Amino acid sequence: MSALPVRPRKVLQVLVCVLGFLSPTAYGQSANPADASTREAWDGIYVGDSKVGHIHLWITPVKDARGRDLLNVRVDYEMSFQRGADLAQVRLRYGTIETLDGEVLRLDTRTQAGQQEIRAKGDVVNNEMKLKLEVAGRSSEKLIPWGPDVRGPYGPEMSLSRQPLKPGESRQVRSFIPDLNEVCLTTLTAADYEEIPLGPEAQKFKLLKIEAKVSAADGTPKPDFDAMHWVDESGQILKSYVNQLGGIYIYRTTKEGALAKNGRPYNLLEASIIKVPQPIANPERTRAITFNVEGVPADLFPTDQRQRSTAPQEGQVRLDVQTDSPTTGDVGATTVDASFLRANPLVNSEDPKVVRLTRQAIGQANDPWQRAVAIQSWVFQNMKSKNFSTAFAPASEVAATLTGDCTEHSVLTAAMCRAAGVPTRCVVGLVYAANLGGFGPHMWNEVHVNGRWVAIDSAFNQSEVDATHIKLADTSLEGVAPFEAFLPVLRVMQGVKITPVEIR
Repeated sequence: MSALPVRPRKVLQVLVCVLGFLSPTAYGQSANPADASTREAWDGIYVGDSKVGHIHLWITPVKDARGRDLLNVRVDYEMSFQRGADLAQVRLRYGTIETLDGEVLRLDTRTQAGQQEIRAKGDVVNNEMKLKLEVAGRSSEKLIPWGPDVRGPYGPEMSLSRQPLKPGESRQVRSFIPDLNEVCLTTLTAADYEEIPLGPEAQKFKLLKIEAKVSAADGTPKPDFDAMHWVDESGQILKSYVNQLGGIYIYRTTKEGALAKNGRPYNLLEASIIKVPQPIANPERTRAITFNVEGVPADLFPTDQRQRSTAPQEGQVRLDVQTDSPTTGDVGATTVDASFLRANPLVNSEDPKVVRLTRQAIGQANDPWQRAVAIQSWVFQNMKSKNFSTAFAPASEVAATLTGDCTEHSVLTAAMCRAAGVPTRCVVGLVYAANLGGFGPHMWNEVHVNGRWVAIDSAFNQSEVDATHIKLADTSLEGVAPFEAFLPVLRVMQGVKITPVEIR
């Protein structure tokens, strides 16, 4: 291996703090970055002119119990963002145990969700990875087909360092993407050499431009994971670009450069706001709004009793949103998928503290809608510290701390409603923020009553959710890839224009 790669693609940094590392204990030798045999690489992460963090990759030789030579490949991310008045720190770590030619034997990642840890781990046995997700003592499993050609999360970049591409060449690499907890296909296509400025003095280097396109196993494109790389003749990535947050750049640098402090913190909250031409007066009182949306396809917006979308012409979407209730629209199915009622590692509704708070909130109420409204109101009134410093926490932690932003409100509401016997899901979308002059990412809930999914919002204390809430996806937060539903939020943060054309 002549050069060290780096994996710059990380999608859920906007909404979720992810912390993962590989423990190679079962394979004998510990992976110590101070070992003389360890190879290291450092990169700086930038959004615009703001340095938001760094990446540290190291590869350490290890041996298994039979004395076989293996590699512990580990990548650590450190990032920090200003979110309003709060500082959100993000630490991401991924790791694998691999053979010398890149075949993955073990995967162990951990997601730091508030004070809790979300751990995804598994070993490859008979061409299958039995991946287990663990949070706060609960677990769920998924069996993933895993042939010897499947690489780790940074497989495409490792491929470039092992065998550099030449202009006009193309290669496909199957690799595991932690954000989805599934194996995807990355197509690497080399264009031509370009003169690229790098470093503080903008010294130019002749680098090969490589496009990385990602698709699911069934061929469905995954544009949120696409990237652009610029590599030297040895295949080492010196610059990468990801189309997120208006553009994320990663540059190869020294350890000192990667760890250097940035004097211009990046305000993630302000950057995620989609401005509107004219302010919406009294948004919390709106009951119906027609929006004109440009820059996204119509099918990005789900259709239900609250909203529907049409495409009057290419590039434009007409979106109608209205307030709903337990009697709005036609009655649907009287039963729903069991995942919206049972506990899971994030919506751990069986947690004793969650159960106690639920009983306290609902009192003697027996009607499902009355219970849901009582819980929504209780969560709003009792979340004692509404802050942006926590990226995502499971319900058991929120029940204990009663702190957090809209994600913590939503997860606790879902857990308490399920504990009260009311099917509930979390909704990911946008909401109008009058003080910021536009729409920003938000999370609320829907409860299933009277054969209908009805919206409630404990962060805004609304049992009649106003029409500035634009839904993008819903989720039970179950399974080994619970955050996949957050991906549409990133799509609307890239050059989208929202214009209210009729407010009722």
